[in-house]
Amino acid sequence: MRRVLVASGWLLLLVLVFLIARKVPADARARLAGARPLPIAGGCAVYALAYVARGARLNFLLPREERIPVTRAVSLSAATTFLLQVIPFRGGEVATWAAFRRELGVTWTRAAAIFALVKVVDSATLLLLGLAGAAVLSLRSGSQTIGTATAILVAAGAVGLLLLPRIGATLARSLVQRLPPGSKRRATALEIAQGLDVARAQPGLFLSAIVLALAFLAVHLTALYLMLGGLGIDTSIAGLAFASLTSVLTASVIPSPAGSFGPMESGFAAGLALDGVPLPLGALAGAAVHLLTTLIAGVIGIPFLVRTARTERTVRTERGKKLGDSEG
Repeated sequence: MRRVLVASGWLLLLVLVFLIARKVPADARARLAGARPLPIAGGCAVYALAYVARGARLNFLLPREERIPVTRAVSLSAATTFLLQVIPFRGGEVATWAAFRRELGVTWTRAAAIFALVKVVDSATLLLLGLAGAAVLSLRSGSQTIGTATAILVAAGAVGLLLLPRIGATLARSLVQRLPPGSKRRATALEIAQGLDVARAQPGLFLSAIVLALAFLAVHLTALYLMLGGLGIDTSIAGLAFASLTSVLTASVIPSPAGSFGPMESGFAAGLALDGVPLPLGALAGAAVHLLTTLIAGVIGIPFLVRTARTERTVRTERGKKLGDSEG
């Protein structure tokens, strides 16, 4: 089933490329015809390197005894990003949860806690960076009040990001003490607490994970800037930060049978409009970078997906041998 989903995802990307190419307006096609391959290729290479930071971020959110090799962490992070982009109706969330469970060898409950912690760190850092971009754009356009208010929200959000997981871990530990010893509820609460413990017991590691998440976004924005520059689209890092936030928010609230394709481009175009990019051109930019970044994530994630398929074949073979021995 996983191989079918991955193959369907790649096929969906090819179909989307074909459909987008057919609907591109004539003036936009002329702009694409004048695209510069070198900056676009450089942006793709920079984006690929960003997953080193994302893989390291995952390990910093895990207890030392559960950390995985860097190459596996990078491939897992890219594979889950790919699945989030191509599996319809937010099914990538479930696929990511299952991927964490299989790769880390933990229970479903523990994997859910780790997934939640990773999601909070990634979503909160994106929110902070996107709001910071909106603040810069507002101040640049002369909207001092809006820009200042947004900057205050960013500062408050940064404090909340540091405190929220620690509060959650403390509450989970408190809940463990209140539940009956030996009960299933206590065991479940303990697994959740262990999954969140890095934020409570090792604040230095948790802060490092936040820094790495921000580093990933910084490199990601640099890659987008290079890609759009290669397409001849003039924008700023602040505009790209806000557009990245609006694209993710749009894709999270509007389900699509094409994974995140469709809503994400609309949100990206709306965000770039604040930076002075016309909506049709912003939609074209969103489609281009979405396709490129998803393809890159899929390529980097191939080792994890292939390793998972081999593991499943090995398990099935061992089960078959055991069944044959028992029948014999």
